[in-house]
Amino acid sequence: MYDEIFYYKNSDFTIAYKNGKAGLIDVNTGKPITEFIYDIIKEKNRLSLSNLIKSKDDDDPNLYIAMLAGISKDYCTMSKNHKWGLLNKEGKVVLDFKYKYPIELLNIFRYISGYYIVNADGYEGVLDENSNIILEPVYDHIMDSNLYWSCEKDNLFGLADINGKMAVDIKYSFVSAASMTKPYFIAQKKSKYGLITLNDEIISDFVYGHLTSEKDGEFYIGMLNGKYGVINYKGEIILDFKFDYITSCSNSDFKLTFLTKYKGKQEVFDENGEKLWD
Repeated sequence: MYDEIFYYKNSDFTIAYKNGKAGLIDVNTGKPITEFIYDIIKEKNRLSLSNLIKSKDDDDPNLYIAMLAGISKDYCTMSKNHKWGLLNKEGKVVLDFKYKYPIELLNIFRYISGYYIVNADGYEGVLDENSNIILEPVYDHIMDSNLYWSCEKDNLFGLADINGKMAVDIKYSFVSAASMTKPYFIAQKKSKYGLITLNDEIISDFVYGHLTSEKDGEFYIGMLNGKYGVINYKGEIILDFKFDYITSCSNSDFKLTFLTKYKGKQEVFDENGEKLWD
């Protein structure tokens, strides 16, 4: 019936090839959902979900290898005349065929979906499911980061909120949202990390070798001069930076504790920095 059928899993549709063109088919009935008018998607490894790899063997420099990650439960990124767009599972065009690379299908922020990272002329932006522009395609790279968009431009990073408003200016070596509910951000200047809030208010100076958010941004495990310690969201030191190692633990009530190692011994501390298990 078809020349080739894409592997599918937990989906009611997939891509099939017929007479040198691609289209969507219903995997329950085998019937076409769309006409076969789309470019054949070339792939290096059918089971791979890795990034896009340019085909060295293809005569058309605009045709890129698209991995199976182009199909989600409800959407599929497709190519037409070597430009990429987005179809839903009913075959309706959601985003027009005008983008340089396959559209990233996102179910981001754990609770929110319906946003797409698009690439126009080599620069990335964000659209919503109604084709409204959230972020203009002017950035070198965009990633999602806890209800924010991490935007890279000229090797520097900033953060925009879900609606596209800049929350942290593009001026850091790295920046990420540390919390789903609080406006705290881990930022990097050169090789050191610090903690900032909205409007670039510095909570903790850029002195740490790294910072890791704990308990939705209430605490941060960091490294200073080769030793580990803990600060809170106010930048206050909870555990001095003297430990060889620290990791966080929690019990069935989600109560946070810190498991430390110091001079070959392990101890446990609570959120106030008080030692437990005497």
